[in-house]
Amino acid sequence: MRRTLAILDYALGATRRRGGRNLAIAAGLAFVVGLVSAVLLLTGALEREFALSVDATPDLVVQRVVGGRPGLIEVDSSSALSELPAVSSVRPRVWGYLFVPSLEANVTIVGATPGELGEALSHQIVEGRGPRPGANQECLAGAALAKRLGLRPGDGIALPVHGDIRVLDAVGLFHADSALHSADVLVVSESMARDLLGIPQGMATDLAIRLTTPDEAGVVANHLERALGQVGQVRVLDKRLLARTYELTFGGRSGLSAIMLLPALAAFLLLAWERLTGLGGVERREIGVLKAIGWSTSDVLLARLLESGLVSLGGTLFGLLAGYVYVFQFGAPGLRAALLGWSTLYPELVLVPNADLGQAAALLGAVVVPFIATSLVPAWRAAVVDPDETMRGAA
Repeated sequence: MRRTLAILDYALGATRRRGGRNLAIAAGLAFVVGLVSAVLLLTGALEREFALSVDATPDLVVQRVVGGRPGLIEVDSSSALSELPAVSSVRPRVWGYLFVPSLEANVTIVGATPGELGEALSHQIVEGRGPRPGANQECLAGAALAKRLGLRPGDGIALPVHGDIRVLDAVGLFHADSALHSADVLVVSESMARDLLGIPQGMATDLAIRLTTPDEAGVVANHLERALGQVGQVRVLDKRLLARTYELTFGGRSGLSAIMLLPALAAFLLLAWERLTGLGGVERREIGVLKAIGWSTSDVLLARLLESGLVSLGGTLFGLLAGYVYVFQFGAPGLRAALLGWSTLYPELVLVPNADLGQAAALLGAVVVPFIATSLVPAWRAAVVDPDETMRGAA
């Protein structure tokens, strides 16, 4: 035990003596690891966010397609669909996007009946209350949207509609498990949503379908397309296929970003190899003195391993911390746009950490193990040479 402590003390001293070089190497490691970890952390957070979003969606969504773009679908179409096998419920939805000049972006207007408001949002209201039945001028605002606009319960929000202005009373603020479902959302009565979005009575944005057996979604989708043949071309969105699309999209983009950073990691390890394999005269002399006073080759290698391990582990951990701060404190500017791949959401989507310890361990091993290996080879070459020859050669 005393021998191990003595070796550790020597390794710590050697780290301090070569502080300038070790600090530069640790900083380089931290930079490269920080970039790679930022990609992994951001990908994990986005995958979590969109997984929650998909979980909250219906099993199937039916849209009418006009000219290759989503169009309005007749509400009466839902009655025929509710009789299909495995269909639990069919709900026509009224929602859409409204441009707000003060935000210079769209907000999502969601129409809901009083019953839907009570069931879906009563447990999610964080401040204020829900709209009263029949109060078409009242609305619920997503907490993130309210923060961006400076809204508090009781404030009014002016929305442009057909050249006019509608002033709604924000009576409450709500949040959802998925930030996408509350970040830019205003929940209003269905009649107000139709007025704001210009959707006539008898028409809906889409049809949300819940199934008794979600595994039969593919079969039910085929029946839906045949049953709705009279309303024109339709598109059926399968919840499971949507989740798969998100996984492939973020997996592909994050993989491409990580691959682009691999040359930087390889270049740094190559530089570290070049610097560490060329032991200086002082280091060779130290090894010769250690061998002369009785240290074995394994003791010398252990000391070298501890020194390299302290430098590489410190740099890697600092890089992981820097990547975390970059993603979750600063919002990953630059990298975020590359992974999302579409226009920025307003207000900004707040990411929640979704750490993968397996990825962190793999990254740690991919950096620390090669770095230590590059430092052991020259130390072993110097340790197996006769001490007198080593000190003479270093003199």
